[in-house]
Amino acid sequence: MSKKLKAVIIGPGNIGTDLLMKMQRSEWIEPVWMVGIDPESEGLKRAAEMGIKTCATGVDGILPHIIEDDIRVAFDATSAYVHAENSRKLNELGVIMVDLTPAAIGPFCIPPVNLT
Repeated sequence: MSKKLKAVIIGPGNIGTDLLMKMQRSEWIEPVWMVGIDPESEGLKRAAEMGIKTCATGVDGILPHIIEDDIRVAFDATSAYVHAENSRKLNELGVIMVDLTPAAIGPFCIPPVNLT
């Protein structure tokens, strides 16, 4: 099997947590980071329990780790309000951003509902 694509999930809510569970089963994507803004977030706690690196200071908190952790793709499950800035910061570091927000920046992506 080829090397997995390392990923960050931004937004530890229901969508981000569901995506994390699906990535854990993926043959192609390895979740490395879960990012949020609330240190008491259940999604961040769950990710940490699974051995995923977590950050409760938003995207700015992981920027120094993007290169060293070889992050290639980010899935933004936050809000349209913050997506544009998250995308700009990560794109500058060569990270492909998948927009799961209502921001409608770039092509639309609909993740599978029931991936087996």
